[in-house]
Amino acid sequence: MRHLRSLITGRLGTKIAIAGALAFVLGLGVAAGTPTKAQEAPTVYVMQVGAQGPGNSDLLQYAPGVLQVHRGDVVTWAIGGFHNVHVGGAEPKPLVVVADVNGAQTPIINPEVAFPYGAKSGESYTGVESNSGIIMEGAPIYSLTIDVEPGTTFSVQCDIHPGMAGSVTVVEDSVAIPSPTEVTLMAGAEIGASANAILPVYYENFANSAANMASVDGKANVMVGYDVGRAAGLLYFPYVTTIKAGESVTWTILDTNIEPHTVSNPPIYGQDIAPIEQPNAPPILAVGASLAPMTESGATVKAGEAFSSGLFLPGQSFTLTFADAGVYPYSCNIHPGMNGVVIVQ
Repeated sequence: MRHLRSLITGRLGTKIAIAGALAFVLGLGVAAGTPTKAQEAPTVYVMQVGAQGPGNSDLLQYAPGVLQVHRGDVVTWAIGGFHNVHVGGAEPKPLVVVADVNGAQTPIINPEVAFPYGAKSGESYTGVESNSGIIMEGAPIYSLTIDVEPGTTFSVQCDIHPGMAGSVTVVEDSVAIPSPTEVTLMAGAEIGASANAILPVYYENFANSAANMASVDGKANVMVGYDVGRAAGLLYFPYVTTIKAGESVTWTILDTNIEPHTVSNPPIYGQDIAPIEQPNAPPILAVGASLAPMTESGATVKAGEAFSSGLFLPGQSFTLTFADAGVYPYSCNIHPGMNGVVIVQ
């Protein structure tokens, strides 16, 4: 959901490519050094939060997934995409909730995901559940000094992507743990493993698409995205679907996937939220035109008509019947570069 983060932070390009992310975290680790406790200077450890992979994919993971620190050390989460850092919570919070807005039931971005709470970046984490929020100032990092008893393990998770989680364990000062540079290398190995895992499936899906481009018995099917471990491929397979007038296409997100998507024509970018101002309170972040449904599943589309599924989730499908011959391009409003086309003969 790259556009949403760009909009609500007021800047573009928060996505960090793998090479850039590793250079960034390696630089942080080296700059921090590994001062001894006797010097009373904290050691800074970096956890990468997501990265961009090959074939228009997102790597939805904390890297390294498991981190050890000493009390008083600093953990910096380098956020490489549309993610938040939810520290110490038992369960992830939903991204979209329904709220009463001026008497109407309205889908909104969950304030508990959008806005920071608990320990702010630069403060100490004392065990109180905390959240970076997706509305952040400055660089996309969240940094906390860890001030909890040795023997404590706490979770870190992304509320936006189910299963995207890691953990931090605080150990006694006498316990030797990996250095910041070693942690950075561990993160690189884990991210690289995810990137390597998705490539064979990426090529396999392309090969299989050639045999699934045409309709069968008046129907055609399109797979919306695909996941391999912690890597989410942001593509439609097949890219081109050919049907006859009066036939239908069904787009499906497998229930094993992580990312939500849309099927939209024309694409609507930069309108993921519609802020509703409130006196003496943060704005309500209503779901905007990019994510709101325009067309019901099962509807018939005629030549020249716009359509959009709105946000639909893993395990869900969206079906359209195309009445007229023509070319119908479509895109995902959430993920740039995720495009497809229906050719109606």
